[in-house]
Amino acid sequence: MEPASPFRDPTQPGTNAERGFKKAILRLVKGGPERLAIEAGQIDAIIDPTSGNAILLPDAQRVLIERKVGFRSLIGLAFDWYWEQDERYCFVSHRGAMDDAFGLAEEGMIGKALWDLSIDGQSATNWQTHRQQLEWRATFRDLEVRVMDRGGEMRYLSISGEPIFDDRDQFKGYRGITRDITARKQSEALIWESNRFARTILDALGAPVAVLDQAGVVLASNQAWRAFAATRPGVGAGIAPGDSYLAACDGAGGNERLDGMAIAAGIRQVIAGERALFRHDYACDSRAGQRWLALSVSSMAGNDAGRAAVSLEDVTERKRGELLLSLEHRVLRCLANADNATTALKSLIRAVCETQGWKCGRYFDLDQSAGVLRFNESWGMPVAAVEQFMEKSRGLVFRPGAGLAGRVCQSGQPLWVLDGTRDAGVSPTALAPETGEDGAFVFPVMSDDAVVGVLAFSNPIIREPDDRMLQTVRAIGNQLGRFLQRQQMVDALRRSETRFRALNNLASDWYWEQDRDFRFTQIAAGSPFGNTDILGMTHWELPNIVLTDAKWTELKSHLAAQWTFCDFEFAAAQPDGQRGYYSISGEPMYDEAGAFAGYYGTGSDITVRKRAEIALRDSEARLRALAGPSPD
Repeated sequence: MEPASPFRDPTQPGTNAERGFKKAILRLVKGGPERLAIEAGQIDAIIDPTSGNAILLPDAQRVLIERKVGFRSLIGLAFDWYWEQDERYCFVSHRGAMDDAFGLAEEGMIGKALWDLSIDGQSATNWQTHRQQLEWRATFRDLEVRVMDRGGEMRYLSISGEPIFDDRDQFKGYRGITRDITARKQSEALIWESNRFARTILDALGAPVAVLDQAGVVLASNQAWRAFAATRPGVGAGIAPGDSYLAACDGAGGNERLDGMAIAAGIRQVIAGERALFRHDYACDSRAGQRWLALSVSSMAGNDAGRAAVSLEDVTERKRGELLLSLEHRVLRCLANADNATTALKSLIRAVCETQGWKCGRYFDLDQSAGVLRFNESWGMPVAAVEQFMEKSRGLVFRPGAGLAGRVCQSGQPLWVLDGTRDAGVSPTALAPETGEDGAFVFPVMSDDAVVGVLAFSNPIIREPDDRMLQTVRAIGNQLGRFLQRQQMVDALRRSETRFRALNNLASDWYWEQDRDFRFTQIAAGSPFGNTDILGMTHWELPNIVLTDAKWTELKSHLAAQWTFCDFEFAAAQPDGQRGYYSISGEPMYDEAGAFAGYYGTGSDITVRKRAEIALRDSEARLRALAGPSPD
């Protein structure tokens, strides 16, 4: 407690000093209005005409003092000590609470610089850096130091300071504040210990995991993430703590651009609390071929630092299984939609290449009669080197046992070369002409357990097939083999039908069919009725037919009895007024259940023959008339 002062503050109201001070002020003021304003308390200060300095009136001084006291009280809430230093960085003032408890009493600090005090945890380099800041007259903030208090406990202090300059802009020293941050540092130590425990658990996880802050920067990652980032490609590969994962996703280019945009959008949604979980599967290229990664981003609500946890999983094997299953389905669709072998082969080879990421594929057909494999069809990427490679493949012939294709044909088992290196047992012309250092994958096309052809694929990198891949190529080879065998039978049947129709056209002029009600459903190739639409009519409803009722009755009886009839002749009036003569033959049709389904048959134009017969009869009649009656 400070001792009572023997002097009274002249600014305190009700004292003789105050009244005398006020009278002296009033004597300096000459104007009547100004004197009245001072008496009324409306003026805070006047200018001394002698010195030109401002003189505060008592009321204004009291307000200023109250403001200073309040300001100091507020500052005291923000820090624990206030200090000042001279131009040599030595303390000239140090005020605050509990100085003695910390061993920071003012009398022990005056005249000393900060580095002259008993401070722990600061190396020579740190002090050199701090002194450089002072030489630059820079404001420094949160310089953390350690001191030992009188109780033997370590205390942590945070010091901030700014330079002081006089009216002529001359450096006068530093002033600043000091805060006790021991409690915070102890809490940080506890948090660090807790985080160390969490990191231990995190590192024990097999899946790569990273924690992102609100800005998308990696705060921490586990050992699996670091190993994964060092060996695996993909969006954000190589991202370490302190790096921005969001920036890496936003900056992804090439084939990874769309995946990067999708991942960045998902992370932002999770950080913003718009969704609790985001998942995204994406593909990336590597030296071992295409890889698939499954990314999950989950919210970390309630954590002051971390906002999202990102985990990765290599799902290449699962994706490859899904792609192979999808490939089998796609091959089935290709074969089902193809109407010829060429279309089927091109679509199938393309499906395999696009699914596996291979450059091109070719099909070699086994010529059973000659016992050799001949190039049949191919598909490849629209690249000059690939197109040239496929063009050079035309005309290639392999004998069983020669090269990869010949060995596959002979053994009935798939073979592959992972890159351009070939073992001693593989001929350099196995798939000649080669594309360079490409690998190859060759497997047989089977039908009824017999090889009917070989599919050969080329690519710079061929991944060694697993059991699932081998199962898929066996299925594809068998499906294609059955299709080609069926197509051969269909082609043979089509050729047979073509020959039959050609022979039928030589024997007749048109072909017709009727339903069970004897109405025409089809008529083709030289109908005697021209452009007249006769579909839906019966024979007896045809226009311009010349036939006796007896003949119609005969035809109807044959049809009703479902008999075969031959050479049924009729005449039809033609536009020129003459008659045309025709002959039809037909036989009944039956469905698979044996039920009558109608008639089909052929027709011939016999106009020339009939007219010749008619002319011959007429000539004979005229000769008989000229000869007269024959003698008895």
